[in-house]
Amino acid sequence: MIFRIKNKHVVGFKLWLEKLGYLKKELADGGSTFKGKGTKFDYVLIAKDLTGNRNCQVLYEEYQLHLVSPLNGLEMA
Repeated sequence: MIFRIKNKHVVGFKLWLEKLGYLKKELADGGSTFKGKGTKFDYVLIAKDLTGNRNCQVLYEEYQLHLVSPLNGLEMA
């Protein structure tokens, strides 16, 4: 099965990657790359057809968990 980012999550996922410390570069073909130092992965690719490399898939799965987390917005003591 081919991994694909949902259209409704594209903008939020990219912003989330930037919040995690990845530097975004928009590609001429409409895709994006994210490079990080001191981050979980060094390189993340989002292609124009909203597919991506393995690192993208792993982080997108984490992002989806982040969206449904019951701790969103709560302060931890």
